Amino acid sequence: MVIYIVLVVLFIISFIMAWISMKDFHIPKEIKRILSMRRIKGSIVFFKDKVEHYSSSSSSSSN
Repeated sequence: MVIYIVLVVLFIISFIMAWISMKDFHIPKEIKRILSMRRIKGSIVFFKDKVEHYSSSSSSSSN
């Protein structure tokens, strides 16, 4: 039981330290531009045997 508490405390401390170290990290402008241009809108439906993506811009679906 004590080992789980120690592991949780270590995880929380490492997460906080990682969060603090990421404050100076910025995504380059080129990457932001590419990500904003390639946004896909629609719905993903999970069936038992397949996954369907229904696009909001057209009525066709793709697997």
